[in-house]
Amino acid sequence: MTTTKDLTQALAGLVGDVPDVTEVVELATPAPEAFVRRNEKLLAGLAEAAEIRLDPSTGGQRLEARSVYRGEDGGRAVTFHASGALSLHAGVDPLDDLFDEVLPDEKLRGLVDGVTERLGLASFVDAEDRFGFERLWKLKAAGSDREGRVSDPVLTRAVGAYRHAVRDLPVLGRASGSVEVTGSGRLSSLTLTLRRFAGDGSGATVDKAVSRRPEEAAGEVAARLSRLLGGREEDVRLDAQQFAFGYVSLGRRRAQALLAPMYLASVVVDGGEEGERSAHVVAVAGSEKQYLRLPVGVRPAAVQRPA
Repeated sequence: MTTTKDLTQALAGLVGDVPDVTEVVELATPAPEAFVRRNEKLLAGLAEAAEIRLDPSTGGQRLEARSVYRGEDGGRAVTFHASGALSLHAGVDPLDDLFDEVLPDEKLRGLVDGVTERLGLASFVDAEDRFGFERLWKLKAAGSDREGRVSDPVLTRAVGAYRHAVRDLPVLGRASGSVEVTGSGRLSSLTLTLRRFAGDGSGATVDKAVSRRPEEAAGEVAARLSRLLGGREEDVRLDAQQFAFGYVSLGRRRAQALLAPMYLASVVVDGGEEGERSAHVVAVAGSEKQYLRLPVGVRPAAVQRPA
């Protein structure tokens, strides 16, 4: 059982230092064709550096929201027209080139950082920004026989997630970049979801906004979840996972003209034995003036398990 007040206090206790004033940063918004041309050059260099046999200069397959490029040996790349985000896949089978053993985190971190440095991903952001390591993920697989005996898990891939920071504030949302490596240290796949690239002409300060205090923003998050639960928040457990202040990226399929201050909350709703468990991400304005309007989800937070 968690009250709205309890959730507000828990969220406010998670956020770090919040600046009194935050800059609103202008982003470059070229036409989709400009994103495509830029990314074809970037993908060509990345594919060559990673020894992936893929040539984006062929033009690929132009779809409504993205362009897809396919190369030899299963290689694949994608450019998203609205945001300029991109992904590159080597075409390695998920169960090929596995790790011989589950290595310590520091060694796996060294592998993903080594590939990131070799590809020069940090050079894609402006010199006054940062592109830094955030989290390590380990992908594992196991098998079982007809008697139900399960084998020991095998480490299949190591994934490093990276975060872009502008004006010393993180750009929140999906990882700004991810690098997945195989057991031999080869690149398996990468993604880049950067809103501001080096030399793209963005970065002008269009306004300076007074930041909202964490308690006020946390209260808005709690109130939204209460409405989503139909006022039954005391019937469930609300577990505050994260509450961060920074800029927000609207996702790979959405254009965006500004980086504006936002709070991003992650909350788990646990209905106990008679209910279901669900995770919710809620973004609210980080300043008194709202510069970005976020898409509003309509999925209700279910309390009762389906029969």
